[in-house]
Amino acid sequence: MHVRKPLARWLVGLRQATGGQPTFVFFPHAGGSPLSVGRLAAALPGSAGIVAVQLPRGDERAPGEPPRRAAAAADRLAQELADLQDHDAREPVHLVLVGNSYGALLAYETAHRLAHCAVPAQRLIVSGFRAPVLAPAEAPLHLLPPAQLRTELAARFGMAPVEIPAGQAGYADAALRADLEACETYRHAHAELLSAPIDVLRMADDSSLSASDLQAWQAVTTGPMRIAHCAAGHFPWATHPREVANLLTQLAGDSHREPPPCVPSATITTHSE
Repeated sequence: MHVRKPLARWLVGLRQATGGQPTFVFFPHAGGSPLSVGRLAAALPGSAGIVAVQLPRGDERAPGEPPRRAAAAADRLAQELADLQDHDAREPVHLVLVGNSYGALLAYETAHRLAHCAVPAQRLIVSGFRAPVLAPAEAPLHLLPPAQLRTELAARFGMAPVEIPAGQAGYADAALRADLEACETYRHAHAELLSAPIDVLRMADDSSLSASDLQAWQAVTTGPMRIAHCAAGHFPWATHPREVANLLTQLAGDSHREPPPCVPSATITTHSE
């Protein structure tokens, strides 16, 4: 994959993995895009593969109607990710799905669909979202008037970094509302558990989630689940890219070691049944 090469309509390949290293597939927050991954991608080792999810946004860069249901979006993403081996035929693709906020839910649903494919997800790393088996705890946001929506987003999460090109505000608002609707209408429907390991990043400055919200991720996998603590808020990819990159690299590469010394604010807790 070359920089900014469209692998498929809903995926953007930023870099190809080398030397058997993992390919990180990034699922951004509601209203996000591959631009949301830029700082984090730059901080990852050069041998790591990087793919960013680009949902339809209704504009020239990402044409098409934004999906309003997480299941429909995951269906398409899993189909396109399953084809990655054809693009990287020289060596196997080792997928690590990484999602923040709504992206965590979308990564989880995509992992379910990949479980029986030739290229299953080897690991799921999530942050900023309660375990999918838990029902939404707060009133929905996607129907609020614009000013009230911005106020509520700031109060709950802090505002996401602005990534809106000139003249695209209308498209950005519609995409954000579609993502929020997909998130807020979601209800868990899987009887089968994942088998892939799950790492949950608990951000010290993100007050939108409780410890029990995150610990409940253990209920969706038969594999190991770890909670890694990091000093960041709800949008760590933008605010703490180097720390998160170091943590992702360590989590993807080893199941037991403590976080590297260059991330003094991070610790890992292992949960097992």
